[in-house]
Order: sequence, then C-alpha cells, then structure tokens
Amino acid sequence: MAPFSEWQGGNIVVDDNCRTSMEGVYAGGDIVLGAATVILAMGQGRIAAAAINDYLARKSRSGTK
Repeated sequence: MAPFSEWQGGNIVVDDNCRTSMEGVYAGGDIVLGAATVILAMGQGRIAAAAINDYLARKSRSGTK
C-alpha cells in the first residue's frame, strides 16, 4: 500500500493537527474522513494549514530543510 504506516478502513490516520505518521506530511478531507461534507473537509484544511505553517516556521528557525 502507500507509504503511510497507519491506515484505518482505507483512510489515512492523522492526529488532531492532521499530521500523518510521516514527518512533514499532512492529510485531510476524504482521504482521512471518507466521504464527508465540504464543510468538514474545509475545516480539516484550515487545521492542516495552521499546523503546516507552524511546522515550517519551526524548521526555518532551526535552520533545517
């Protein structure tokens, strides 16, 4: 299967910030929730975007790529 180490019922498992088991990889929407509403997918997108911003800011401050 795909490179993610955690799958549940055909969906990728993420934490509360939409992080997958792979560092720097985030997921949301139908691949996480299954067939969901647009509103739920948009909500996950907002959560993931904030988490990605934080992740990139931390990497930038630490000087890693």
